[in-house]
Amino acid sequence: MNKQNHIKCQAILLANGKFPKHPIPLKILDEKHPIICCDGSAKKLLNYGKNPAFIIGDLDSITNKMKLEFSNCLIPIKNQRENDLRKSINWIEKNGYKKITILGATGYRDDHTIGNIFSLLEFNFKIKIDLITDYGIFSTCNNYSEFKSFIGQQVSIFTTDKKLKITSSNLKYGLKNKTLDSIYAGTLNESLSEKFSIHCVGGRTLIYRCHKLS
Repeated sequence: MNKQNHIKCQAILLANGKFPKHPIPLKILDEKHPIICCDGSAKKLLNYGKNPAFIIGDLDSITNKMKLEFSNCLIPIKNQRENDLRKSINWIEKNGYKKITILGATGYRDDHTIGNIFSLLEFNFKIKIDLITDYGIFSTCNNYSEFKSFIGQQVSIFTTDKKLKITSSNLKYGLKNKTLDSIYAGTLNESLSEKFSIHCVGGRTLIYRCHKLS
């Protein structure tokens, strides 16, 4: 596979946490976007019946047989200061992709889950990122974003910048140039419409939306 085939498009990034079970992330996994695997997640993708477009990381969690079979798809990155998820996001952004949907980034270890989620806030990624779990969607918001929603959807807003002023529309507990003085201060909100917006001047927030209960 030519490593330039998928430049400047949307990519799916499969991390090596719990493989998705919910219909929403599974539907995304079945869309016609290149699937980039964080190291050992490639084995899970193969078991699901799909092949990776690329495999990124230390490559210490895949077999020699897989390394041989997918030799033209391997992106070895040995930087021990970053985990495979952040290595993969950096590579994807540098190679011109415009949006990443991350799946399989939670489960197994709570510390890894927290680290993966809040990496999206702490690292200066310019690319649009959605991290989707079996329970909801974390989305990055740089300055201003509108989000698809539904009436009654549970919404939370996270930022690590206590000086960041946030304004919202169509949320039950509206924000107008509001700062959040703790990591939990923006949680437990609720959508009032089929869409809502977040405006944060000069900074970044992380927006969580729960999946609709079936």
